[in-house]
Amino acid sequence: MQTFIADLHIHSRFSRATSKALTPRLLAAWARAKGVDVLGTGDFTHPVWLDELEATLTPHQDSGLYRLKDDRGLARELPELDGAPLPGRTLFMLQAEISSIYKRGGKVRKVHNLVFVPDFETARALNRKLAAIGNLASDGRPILGLDSRNLLEIVLELHPQAFLVPAHIWTPWFSLFGSKSGFDSVEECFGDLAPHIFALETGLSSDPEMNWRISALDRYALISNSDAHSGEKLARECNLFQGEPDYAGIFQALQRESLSHTFLGTVEFFPEEGKYHLDGHRACGVKFDPTVQTFPEDRCPICGKPLTVGVLHRVMELADRQAPAQPAFQPGFTSLFPLSECIADVLGAGPSTKKVKQLYATTLQRLGPELHVLRDAPLEDVRRVNTVLAEALDRMRRGQVIRQAGYDGEFGVIRVFSEEERAARKQGGRLSPAPRRKRDASASRTDPVDPADPDPGEAAVIPPPASPAGLNPSQQAAVQAGPGPVLVVAGPGAGKTRTLLARCLALLEAGRPARHLLLVTFTRKAAAEIEERLLNTLGDSQALPRTDTLHALAYDAWSTSHAGNPPTIMDEPAARRLFRESAQAARPSLPAREADPLYNACQLARERLERLDQWEDILLQYDHRKKHLNLADYTDLLEFWLQSMEHGLWQRPWTHVLVDEVQDLTPLQLHCLARLMPAEGDGLFLIGDPDQSIYGFRGAAPEVQETLTHHWPLLQTLLLEENYRALPAILEVAMAVFPPEDFLMRPIIRPVRQGDACIRLFEAPTAAAEVQWMAQQMRQLLGATSHTLQDAAGGSLAGTGLAGSLAPGDMAVLVRLSTLAAPLRAALAEAGLPVDAAEAERFWEESRTACILRSVRAMLGLENEDIEGDDSTHTPSLIPETLLTRGPAALPKTLAATAPFDAAYWTSPQFRELAAVFAAQGSWQAVCNWLALQTEAEQVRARSEAVRIMTMHAAKGLEFRAVFLPALEDGLVPFAGPGLLSGALPPGNLRQARQGRQGPDLEEERRLFYVACTRARDALFLSRAGRRRLYGRELRLPPSRFLSAATSHPACRRSALLEKVRHKETTLSLLG
Repeated sequence: MQTFIADLHIHSRFSRATSKALTPRLLAAWARAKGVDVLGTGDFTHPVWLDELEATLTPHQDSGLYRLKDDRGLARELPELDGAPLPGRTLFMLQAEISSIYKRGGKVRKVHNLVFVPDFETARALNRKLAAIGNLASDGRPILGLDSRNLLEIVLELHPQAFLVPAHIWTPWFSLFGSKSGFDSVEECFGDLAPHIFALETGLSSDPEMNWRISALDRYALISNSDAHSGEKLARECNLFQGEPDYAGIFQALQRESLSHTFLGTVEFFPEEGKYHLDGHRACGVKFDPTVQTFPEDRCPICGKPLTVGVLHRVMELADRQAPAQPAFQPGFTSLFPLSECIADVLGAGPSTKKVKQLYATTLQRLGPELHVLRDAPLEDVRRVNTVLAEALDRMRRGQVIRQAGYDGEFGVIRVFSEEERAARKQGGRLSPAPRRKRDASASRTDPVDPADPDPGEAAVIPPPASPAGLNPSQQAAVQAGPGPVLVVAGPGAGKTRTLLARCLALLEAGRPARHLLLVTFTRKAAAEIEERLLNTLGDSQALPRTDTLHALAYDAWSTSHAGNPPTIMDEPAARRLFRESAQAARPSLPAREADPLYNACQLARERLERLDQWEDILLQYDHRKKHLNLADYTDLLEFWLQSMEHGLWQRPWTHVLVDEVQDLTPLQLHCLARLMPAEGDGLFLIGDPDQSIYGFRGAAPEVQETLTHHWPLLQTLLLEENYRALPAILEVAMAVFPPEDFLMRPIIRPVRQGDACIRLFEAPTAAAEVQWMAQQMRQLLGATSHTLQDAAGGSLAGTGLAGSLAPGDMAVLVRLSTLAAPLRAALAEAGLPVDAAEAERFWEESRTACILRSVRAMLGLENEDIEGDDSTHTPSLIPETLLTRGPAALPKTLAATAPFDAAYWTSPQFRELAAVFAAQGSWQAVCNWLALQTEAEQVRARSEAVRIMTMHAAKGLEFRAVFLPALEDGLVPFAGPGLLSGALPPGNLRQARQGRQGPDLEEERRLFYVACTRARDALFLSRAGRRRLYGRELRLPPSRFLSAATSHPACRRSALLEKVRHKETTLSLLG
């Protein structure tokens, strides 16, 4: 029966560190030269490569494999072979490799997986799913923050014969069992879907014998592939099958389920040749065989830094057998090394030298493809080409090779001739045939070669100390305080939520009914998280206290009082439109450009409980229109609730109210809170940080403590001084933003964690250079470094203990303006980083979904049909109200392919998500209210791990191991206002700037920068650009005034400019 050779893991020219000459024709030519019958395509996730594959390949009969449409003149692809014949036919199997970097079980996991599909339709279906998670065009092997288990689930749903194989399973950095970021078992990695894994790729530096020491791996087919990054490297490892080349046959043979196909084993590297075989530290030039010697905590005995634990060591950790035991049903393997290396050893020259290439071409011309020469060519035939080569092949086939094992990124060396034999040959001596002995079975274990592996010197991972199991004395005092009103002032990372929850649990343990407890949060996301933590603590058999925002509570009160006809909540754009219409109706002479600043001023005054008699006619018109249309804005809800409580129309059901982030409440919200409590304030517990008061533009004031004392003179104030989040230097840099004279008035913050923080400052000539630097730092943190941008001031993360230790979700980019998020997201995604941003398109922003929602809003009176817009997408009248009232399920059948809709839209994720939200909410009005109550922080997708990009405001309450703060230029941070930056207002005209968003409140901007810095646990990356395009202009702004104190800290390391920018200009003070 026919046998065939398959190399099922390669890469295209679109992967990093690959030959840029790679094309399907070149790969087919090299595959024939090597003797490979079936070749993986590599990188079908890359859209350009996939198009190229589809253009050049055609199905081969019904095999599920593909061949070149035109293979004429294939020998011309390899002129270096001097016309050597290229027999046979190369078939292609659609294959890709995906790099998953994510967090599981409190550890960063980095796993590479191979994906195989039987046709282009399935490949494109997979690409559509993955494109929603990351940028597939940035790299042939895309980096996604997608859990391996979830990737497997996606693959299994694509096609019955689509399958996944964990790649090079022993690589320390990027693999299933990797010592740096892997798992200890297949089940731990893939969870409930582990039974769907039936094959493992052992990698270039591992052979099956090594895996036979681990009984848990017995059931898996152990395959090996070249992982080639150029045509010359094909088939350095490969697989042998019996049967006709066929996708289904390979799929079934690997599962031992085929009657027509059999997996016959592999051709392997000698594992010592791999660059991580032994333990070692290359910087100190030391390596160790773990079977002989190990060191405490795997640290270098010279410098004390972490050793790179080699594959042999890792196998020993997981092994449950003292010696390899080949299962009866497992095929064997053959150890070889490439013909060019063998010839190089014969000639005593480098593999790339001219004489080596000449003998290589001659050997193929006379003996046939490389694998035939290495495995099967009779030695007598080889002697006719070169007698020494025949001796070398004889020794290699018998395993009689000299092995110098690799370590810590240093490749090993495999030779057949000793130095003595080399010297003898140079002096004219002849080789003596090596004595025949039993095949060397002492092959060591190692990991696969990966050009993207990070510098091992950056591998140190120093875990942060764990937070204490119980409450500290300050937290315990806060939990036990009362019964009168209590204010807990707590800085960032002090455990505010933990203390709040502990107070709640203490009340429940004391016998307080859950229905009498209320927890108030600033966002619904925070409410959901608190509920989840309570559920995890109390279980689902016990009632939970109500946890919600004040707006949601007010909405419930209004819904109850309006007997089943609650108002529809307007989001801010809808409220602005209605206000503009009201202003024009009340005062036709009012300039249109003044309507938005007037809306801001009126809303702010309402939140601050200030009178605006001069605009009473406009407000009356606005109120009349809202009442007529049964609409409400956010402030209406609170005003109605407050009036209901003041008139005794609403009875409070709670005896204890616990409030998180109290500094963010406006006077209106505080008055609502006061009405919830008895006059003396018994049962009120508030926690927050005045230094994190950053919502002044919404009415919040930092002097919240004074307001609270006015309401409750007997207010008890407690301090939480410990910070469990940030390393000391980060706190010191953050505190430096406040004037020195304020320090005595501020609570002391005591860092609990100790260690050296990583703080970097980069001053870039342009915004493009700035984002390039950010991408470089992120890739180092992820352990996916490409050293294309050199940091002239030693900005490398080597020695920080952070390189390679973070997952995408451990990092965030915080910007002052939301308009900066989209270009940053695009640039970082282009660099191949998995990124997500609140500004990225959500399902309701997709044009056809937006069309449906605009129709819904028009039906509910939230939007007029003559709103300006693109008629191709904004067509509310297209969808009749009678159809809308039946919900999303009724739309596909009736609208079908009616423009702007098409058949594909009705199965799109956006429409499915709209339908799911409708099903959960129960009505279109509830859907609109649900959308209106979403906040920016709640919109950041959590479907996969990604570097998150959000505004500084949205980041409050969150924490990350590494925080990037770009665009730190005066005028942006602190913000001068769009009028000044766009040129609409002259520099220094702060009176006009304060109209609208009240211009720059320097103290609030200072607090905002403080909040942004204190989101970081371990690393803070500060940057600015000399030139940046914003608001349609090129801005050249000086460094932020907040940087001077921060960058004077000794822990802050500067990076040099990549370009000298010289220009004469007058620097204008935008903020005074």
